[in-house]
Amino acid sequence: MGKDDFKIRLQPQDVAGQKNPNYKNAAKIFIHPTTFAQGGFTTAYLCNIETDGPFRWEAVAWPAPDKNVANNIISVSRILQKKAGLELGQMARVTPGNGPVPDAGVVLMKEILTDADAAPLPPSEQTRWQYHLESRLEVAEYIMAGISFDEIVLNGSRRSFVVTSVNGRTDNVAKYAPGSTVVEFSDDETTKTGGKLKVDRLPGMSRQIDELNEFFDDFDVQFEGYTTPTYSCGIVVHGSHGTGKSMVLDHISATNWGRVVRLSYNDRPSTVQACFNTALEQRSPTIILIDDITKLIGKDQTGRQVMIEAIGEGLDDLTDKARQQNMRPHVLVVATCLDYLNDIPYALQRPGRFEEHIALPIPDVIGRKEIIRFHKPTFSADVFDQYVSDLGDRTHAYTGADLRKVLYRATKAWRKRVGKPSSAVPLTWEDVTKGLHEVRPTAMHDINLKPPTVRWSDIGGYEDVKVALQRVLRKPTGPRAKMSKPPKGVLLYGPPGCSKTMTAQAMATESDFNFFAVKGGELLNMYVGETERSIRNLFKRAREASPSIIFFDEFDSIAGSRSGPGGGGGGGGSGVQALTTLLTEMDGFERIGEVFVLAATNKPELLDSALRRPGRFDELIYVPLPDAGAREAIFAAKARELQFPDGVDVAELARHAEGYSGAEVARICDKAFWDAGDDDDDAALAAPMEVLLAAIRKTPKLVTQDMLDHYREWQQRFRS
Repeated sequence: MGKDDFKIRLQPQDVAGQKNPNYKNAAKIFIHPTTFAQGGFTTAYLCNIETDGPFRWEAVAWPAPDKNVANNIISVSRILQKKAGLELGQMARVTPGNGPVPDAGVVLMKEILTDADAAPLPPSEQTRWQYHLESRLEVAEYIMAGISFDEIVLNGSRRSFVVTSVNGRTDNVAKYAPGSTVVEFSDDETTKTGGKLKVDRLPGMSRQIDELNEFFDDFDVQFEGYTTPTYSCGIVVHGSHGTGKSMVLDHISATNWGRVVRLSYNDRPSTVQACFNTALEQRSPTIILIDDITKLIGKDQTGRQVMIEAIGEGLDDLTDKARQQNMRPHVLVVATCLDYLNDIPYALQRPGRFEEHIALPIPDVIGRKEIIRFHKPTFSADVFDQYVSDLGDRTHAYTGADLRKVLYRATKAWRKRVGKPSSAVPLTWEDVTKGLHEVRPTAMHDINLKPPTVRWSDIGGYEDVKVALQRVLRKPTGPRAKMSKPPKGVLLYGPPGCSKTMTAQAMATESDFNFFAVKGGELLNMYVGETERSIRNLFKRAREASPSIIFFDEFDSIAGSRSGPGGGGGGGGSGVQALTTLLTEMDGFERIGEVFVLAATNKPELLDSALRRPGRFDELIYVPLPDAGAREAIFAAKARELQFPDGVDVAELARHAEGYSGAEVARICDKAFWDAGDDDDDAALAAPMEVLLAAIRKTPKLVTQDMLDHYREWQQRFRS
């Protein structure tokens, strides 16, 4: 017997039938400390064990904790005994191995089906089990073929798995390494790998899926004859909340083209690098998915730059491999975000990285109807098509997720109405209406001004202004529809307090357009580029929610003349940039969607002349002080609202209030009885006209004749 020969016995702690063992010692061979030192072994390094047969197996050398055992005895686990075919009491040869234990890459596992009728692991559950088994391997630390996990329960499902190979071998041992150690399943029924990298059509995004599949097609071809081949393996899918980005990732995963790895917000840069390295080294395809990449590289993330470099270097390695072999490696990287230009830093937009991107827009009317049909609402068969069409027509600016919420809320209303659910009772339009009332389009969630409820009838007078605005948004029919284009923008100007904002709200309500309202000053920001970004985002949101109206109040604050003092409304160069961005956005309408711009200002002379160019603000409408009819309507509305006592003559009040703005007339009504009540409540109630006329006399007119003459002169000068 040589110095390397040892008698085999089982590890004392390795008890037969142990439930849920952690396998921390499964790959270890315990050697007497004296023999360990004399034999040249190193703790946690590789060693080799062999018998008289032709095979040699790797294990992890470890000094035995019990010094009272004979120095020619080694302790092994039951797994190693079974794997190497060892018998207790048998002599085996153990020698130092080749250095430290290497890191584990792909750990191939197979499901153990004890019941012939048991259903194998479905693809939809595969990723969840992979993560769970990887956590088990992390506890074991040292991994080798033969380690089994029996009767594991996850989310109510009980399954068993066994390791069949590590790094493509069955005779070795490797160490768990966070980020690089991944579990794959070897059972074809479970994984169904080798599928075609192609996503089937999804409702509301046919064109986008076609573009995605065109990108996928280049993964299986040699770039022979390509003038400028796209070596990059990465692509970004971006779009607003609820447009289906995560759903696209799920469908890419379901292609079963390769092993799926999902990077999450708690992954470190080293983990990301190891993930790319492992994917590049594997023979089988790998799909790396990064849902909402801003969780990794967002501007508020610590270590952002290091993470950007890690992802960039990983993409560069894939591109370099593609150039070397003139063919993309079988590694696909797909990330999602809200906005490609804002969320993906320039360092990752470079060629070879995430240079390809696909935008998922808010669905149009055809897309909305496709999505509604996809959810198969339980309408009656005789009205199914009509209800789908009506719901699609009424839900502009709704995303796919919004439409699902509408149908969900409608189903809840149906459940409440019918009491006991029954397939014999269909979903009605009343149920759908309740769903629509409860669900607001995602595109409108963070708009400061709620959708307006003002109607033309709520605004007294101003008939000329109403007619002019109604003509702007009307859609010609017949031959005129092809022979004309509607204006893009209307500028309302006139004295302050003359219902310009209410007019804009009424215009949006009556046209059933989505309404985006901002004051010009709200967009101004002291930081370079932020004002322009706010303007671009506003127009982007409006395009997504089209048909829509953008209403700029106090428009002169961001659209001041570039030739005037300060060089623009924002002051200095930032004002010029803001105005330039505004002009650029307005020039791009005809190819992007139905977006109408309505602006109001008390100082039209300060606006830049470029805004009056045809194709921008095509209509300029003067909103004057309210005429007698308008003042009567305001007094009548306030009388109803404030429940004035009988005896109020609104015509007489309107005659005395000539020269006051609409806001001033409303304020006169609001404070008249408030002030009068301090002296004598009964007298005020007995003579309401006297109280109101006194309030008129005490209220100064803020709009002077000079101001009115100024508006008239500007109008004449502009038209001339």
